[in-house]
Amino acid sequence: MLFRKLWLSLCAGALLAAHPLQAEEPTQLREVRVAYIGILPSETTEHAVYPTFDFLKSQLGHKYRFKLFDISNHDFLEEINVLKPHLLFAPSEIYLQLAAIPQLNAHDIAALKSVFSSKTSASVGSVFITRADRNDINSIADMKGKRVAAANNENLSEWWAALGELKERGYTPNRFFGGERFTRERHLGAVEEVLAGSSDVGILPTCLLEAYEGVGFVAPGSLKVIDPYDNAKDESPFYCRRSTRALYPGIVISSLANAPDDIVKDVVRTLFTMPPFQGNEWAAGYDYTEVLRLMRDLKFGMYENLRDYSLGALLQRYKTELLILLIILLFLICNELRVHHLVNKRTAELKGALEAKNAAEQEAVLGRKRLSHIERSGVISQMSNIIAHELKQPLGALLNYAAVLKLRLNDRMTEDPLTKTVVENMDAETRRISHIVDSVRKFAKKEQPAHIEYDLVRIVEKAIRTFHQQEEAKTAVPFRTDVATAPVLVDPLSLELLILNLIRNAAAASKESGRPKLGVSLEPAGKRWKVTVWNNGLVLSDEQFTRLEHAAESTKPEGLGLGLSIVREIADMHSASLHFERLAKGGVRAELMIDRLATKDPEKNSQLSRPNSRGLKKPLVD
Repeated sequence: MLFRKLWLSLCAGALLAAHPLQAEEPTQLREVRVAYIGILPSETTEHAVYPTFDFLKSQLGHKYRFKLFDISNHDFLEEINVLKPHLLFAPSEIYLQLAAIPQLNAHDIAALKSVFSSKTSASVGSVFITRADRNDINSIADMKGKRVAAANNENLSEWWAALGELKERGYTPNRFFGGERFTRERHLGAVEEVLAGSSDVGILPTCLLEAYEGVGFVAPGSLKVIDPYDNAKDESPFYCRRSTRALYPGIVISSLANAPDDIVKDVVRTLFTMPPFQGNEWAAGYDYTEVLRLMRDLKFGMYENLRDYSLGALLQRYKTELLILLIILLFLICNELRVHHLVNKRTAELKGALEAKNAAEQEAVLGRKRLSHIERSGVISQMSNIIAHELKQPLGALLNYAAVLKLRLNDRMTEDPLTKTVVENMDAETRRISHIVDSVRKFAKKEQPAHIEYDLVRIVEKAIRTFHQQEEAKTAVPFRTDVATAPVLVDPLSLELLILNLIRNAAAASKESGRPKLGVSLEPAGKRWKVTVWNNGLVLSDEQFTRLEHAAESTKPEGLGLGLSIVREIADMHSASLHFERLAKGGVRAELMIDRLATKDPEKNSQLSRPNSRGLKKPLVD
């Protein structure tokens, strides 16, 4: 670095000697600050920047006072903000970074074009060189793992262009060479490294090897170009040897935000009238496509941040894409939630409609069952009326026969108790059948039977006795009550049929448990009597219990479905209530509530009875 500063000081002294300042400059001349980025090699500065600056001074010195500044390539943005130059010399890759900063308002006004190129945007590239006697290095593939020398690893015109060619050929640029050495000050240092054998390969900007050979810095034939590109393949001719297919624009002069329009206009006109110098000239036509592609592929310059793979860098780099993705995800989530909401809403509507349909079907089924039951009841009622009417005459004949039999066997009956019992029971049962027939006829005709004062205890006992006469004797029906009599105003026969039906159903259901057990109880419940019939049958499901409570059809194969219906009608006929209750351990309890009838002798109802040997409690008062 010290050598570079001394060299620049000497060059500056020489320039001052060659162009002595006037003793007195007009104070009214406007100052034009011109700067160049220090990344430029010294040859470029000497052969391009200084001659151009001198030409501007010579042509426009009468109008403007030009000043030249060297800006560091590491802190160029900060120094630009401090110096505020009007014009700036910079490599094309640096200019593109400046042009991307809005506050600098950088605009290219001219680009350095090699006279050996026909296009401004294709002025510089790279050339790989090695000693002519290195027979082991003839192609780019042979350079892999070799030591390389270059003036700078920051310039596009040599280093980055060379790495771009390696990447284009499928190699990994940063792991291609076995060692790297940078001379920093001059490109000639890289040539000396190769000639001395310190490095196997050197990298130079295009056309510089021809220039060195032309001025005698390098003996012609001592160096060879590795894998030279055939310039005949280009549409636009390029007349220097090169190893890279791609060519790029060189130095760019740009105007910055504080440059007045008239100064920019004068500078542009002057640059385009400047004759060729050092094999270069200033020209227009600015195409930076290849430079942008190279920076993006190798991740340098304005794309250097792509090398940072930290989370913060990735978020910053792809924030637009991530934002778009987030918006799409939010849209998809919202759409999914909306679809779910609509599906749930539609499902609820369909479920409600289905439930309503099922309820309507259930109601229709129940309606059909009720209608069928009514029709069946009507038919059976008519049949019962006919049967009862037809049975009346045979029953009358049986009663007459029983009366005649009593008269004929009167003497024998006193001597033979069995004959007496048979004849009396036959007469009693015939009369009972006759009463049942009368009751059926009244029931079929919807006639209200006459209610009389009667003892509910006797009715229950008669129902149990009838059950034992008609069913298997082994089915015990214990009857428990703490009252001697239970006066009620009823039709005794109808109420007996009601209780008998409950006992029969309880006995039939308890047989399914394997060990049948049932019972009957009678007790006062306020102003009513409560008759309870229970069994130990199986545990009923909700459906079975509902069918029991609302029986409209029989659950027995031989039934007509009228048993519980008749029972309920008899209960309604006596202003009684009948309801069923499931027992926790299995079975059902039926409770019949019927109004009590007050008697003239209150003490009669308070007398208790004691149980007899059959499990019945026989009243003390009959």
